Amino acid sequence: MESKTATPSPRATSPSTTTVVQAPPFDAAAARPVLIAVMFGVIATGFPFTILTVALNLIAVDFGVSEALSAWTVSAPMLLSAATLPLMGKIGDMYGHRRVFLWGLLGSSVFAGLCVFAWDIWSLIFLRVITMILAGATGPSAIALLFQMYPQEHRAQAVGWWSMSGPGSAALGLAIGGPIVDFFGWPSVFFVQAAMGIAAWLLAVRLLPETPKRPAVFDHVGNALLIVSLACLLFLIGSLAEDTVGAGVRMALAVIGLGGLAAFFYVERESATPIVPLSLFAHRNFNAPVAVNFLIQAPYTGALVATPIVLMAYLDFSVTFAALVILLRTASLTFASPIGGRIATLYGERFGALLGTVLQALGLLLVGLGAVWQSMPILALALLLQGIGHGFALPPMTSIIGTAVPPSEFGTASGVHRLSGQIGSSFGLSMFGVLLSAGNGDIDPFALFALGAVITLLALIPAALVHPRAATT
Repeated sequence: MESKTATPSPRATSPSTTTVVQAPPFDAAAARPVLIAVMFGVIATGFPFTILTVALNLIAVDFGVSEALSAWTVSAPMLLSAATLPLMGKIGDMYGHRRVFLWGLLGSSVFAGLCVFAWDIWSLIFLRVITMILAGATGPSAIALLFQMYPQEHRAQAVGWWSMSGPGSAALGLAIGGPIVDFFGWPSVFFVQAAMGIAAWLLAVRLLPETPKRPAVFDHVGNALLIVSLACLLFLIGSLAEDTVGAGVRMALAVIGLGGLAAFFYVERESATPIVPLSLFAHRNFNAPVAVNFLIQAPYTGALVATPIVLMAYLDFSVTFAALVILLRTASLTFASPIGGRIATLYGERFGALLGTVLQALGLLLVGLGAVWQSMPILALALLLQGIGHGFALPPMTSIIGTAVPPSEFGTASGVHRLSGQIGSSFGLSMFGVLLSAGNGDIDPFALFALGAVITLLALIPAALVHPRAATT
């Protein structure tokens, strides 16, 4: 009788058999539309920021308030949107980043349009806060979408291209925002933002893929503690350069902020579904980029305010010409960001961050020297180096966090990372503002910008601790 050899069932597996699942090859053509969509989202939501800072006196006159009060139409939305960044990243992780990006973009466009009809300063501040909180939702989700589409060896370059959208949007605001305000008034800025936002939303609807959802019980207590404590601390930092804020108010903000953070960490430690998993802070490829982001952003943003003041004081520049000179920094940052991503791709994220940090510090130092020596060529070189250094340092530090967290936490991690930059920016603005006003107008530009260079160089320490990805050569 002929024997038959049994054929294993397709479901039968041997314990000794190891199944290797090959990752699908990277499809650059499929990833590129996602990059384009999130870049346009940044441009649409960030367009009004720079031009509003110029138009604050017009807003104050129209509403019959002080320029200090009108400045809250910029600072309050920025601070409160920063406080909600981890929340927005968490919501994206739970319910899908495409959904959060689209709702944030659409909602910010609608509320930007409503800003046109603001009837007093308080209604404008309220509408601006809602607009910026919704716009802030697009940031963590954009990074998570890029992390989903680009493998680790290509992420630095993708983030570099995405990063150029921020300074590009700022430059666009200065370039076209001024004429718009001159011809049609400051409310027209919000009409343009709404129109650009709707156009970006239509593009995103067509191009963005969805990320997996991860339903979980939402940590309402942890979320409330985080937002309240961060908002208090951010307002405390922002108030340091304001003489109108009393010591009692600052003390209350400090107590509520620090106490709230302590309570937040206790609640998160006990929560099964925390807003910010404390396990994130166990990875140096998360901690180090967060620290670098803070240390790089603080002097860079502070110098944005200090440089025009120094140029007007030491070189007798007009406000208009000083603003145009600052565009050198914005333009170099815009073009350096994708180059920085390419450098990180070729030589590793750690190398890109170290190189960028040194260049930014050198640029800050040269601003002080250029002002003292009254040398326009040195000042131009200084501003170019600041932008190039910033563009080289930050994209690799954004992309490297993807090696420290699972895909289910991309949004939360990028939200915390972006928050560290916002805190650094607020700290830098306040620090430089206090130093500028401390000497009753007697500014020592070299000491001022040398301090900024020292703070920047401190970022070399956490940048050196990043565990490098294998470079592509």
